[in-house]
Amino acid sequence: MIILAAALAAGCISVEGDRIRAADLAAAVPAFAALAPDAELGYTPAPGAHRMLSPGEVARMAARHGIALETAPGLCIERAMEHLTEERVLAALRAAVGNPEARIELLDFSRYKVPRGELEFARSGYTPPPEGADVPVVWRGKLKYAGNRSMPVWARVRIGIPGKRLVAAEDLPAGLPIQASQVRVETTEMPLFAAAPTQSVEDVVGRVPKRTIRAGEAVPAGVLEAPLEVERGETVTVKVNSGAAQLSLKAKAVTPGRKGDLIMLRNPDNGRRFQGRVEGQGRVIVDAK
Repeated sequence: MIILAAALAAGCISVEGDRIRAADLAAAVPAFAALAPDAELGYTPAPGAHRMLSPGEVARMAARHGIALETAPGLCIERAMEHLTEERVLAALRAAVGNPEARIELLDFSRYKVPRGELEFARSGYTPPPEGADVPVVWRGKLKYAGNRSMPVWARVRIGIPGKRLVAAEDLPAGLPIQASQVRVETTEMPLFAAAPTQSVEDVVGRVPKRTIRAGEAVPAGVLEAPLEVERGETVTVKVNSGAAQLSLKAKAVTPGRKGDLIMLRNPDNGRRFQGRVEGQGRVIVDAK
């Protein structure tokens, strides 16, 4: 134990990769320089751990490779470790974001030592901020080393992506088609990985909000729908296809609908109800069997 403690006190040999090689030990035991530098002698310990080689183990290791040692020291082996730097973390974050114009504020990051390897931040590790809030969030990543091994790392960041969004110039009531004068495009910053906002006036003109959108609020595509082609109670033109024959008649819409919807109709002559599919504004088609 005294010899091993002395080896630890003297400083550990830092080793790259999963295997201890002859070149790693040659500085402490010059006789190992007789071997090929990449000759494998044993396993490297896990990150943060130490492997203590007793004098007897060092002597046997040398003997297996044809080296006779008059005296063998006790050795301490550790995996090469290093602290992350702000520059390195920022570079990995920028690679993950993929937008050179993005604003990335790095507020803090993993301060413990990690093995030498590749730093990676994947989309799955990003925790988005609450909607509309520009607050710091934690992005969890990993440090990949020794092939398929990895250890967790993290960064506390605030990220904004330049973009454009469509906002309501005035209140947009639910159920009423949007007019071009009611919306405007403005330049803003969007959260990372946010759903793409509606960006042009043409995208929304004529569409109908499912809920009221207040003046100054973004107009999300998810709350818009196509306008009704047929209103409840409207008199529509019904085209009936029956084989090669076609018949046209007028009917009352019992239920409203958009293009492609099945709606209920009523024949004003006899009061009978039947279904048809909305074909366009005020037009319904029925395929009779």
